[in-house]
Amino acid sequence: MTRRRALGALGLGTGAVCGLAACGPEDEGFGNADPVRATDDAIALSELPENATTLVNFGGERPFVAIVRGTGEDITAFSGYCTHQGCAVAMAGEELQCPCHGSTFDAKTGEVLSAPAASPLPPVAVEVDGDVLRRVR
Repeated sequence: MTRRRALGALGLGTGAVCGLAACGPEDEGFGNADPVRATDDAIALSELPENATTLVNFGGERPFVAIVRGTGEDITAFSGYCTHQGCAVAMAGEELQCPCHGSTFDAKTGEVLSAPAASPLPPVAVEVDGDVLRRVR
């Protein structure tokens, strides 16, 4: 093997490893828009604006949840992780966007708007308990 080919192969291999590392599910993907942090699997309803989607960190394994609040106690929730390869999604206007491969989801329904994801974001069980919202585990 010539020196030129060896250096070329080394550069190509290094680039591939770096690219794969950036696509892993450990990449939280939130950038500057950190999710709201819940305490003891609960968040005050006052922290969840009406008629909006809020990303919430409930802690533990797979902590990120997209909470969709209509008015009052009209609340649904779904996973904050892309169904393509598990990267955490980020708010982008009226959409949730995967920073790893560009999939987008409707922020109110979790439905896929653009590939490569083929499945909607799965639902997450939550319940209103007085003036707080709790994640059901």
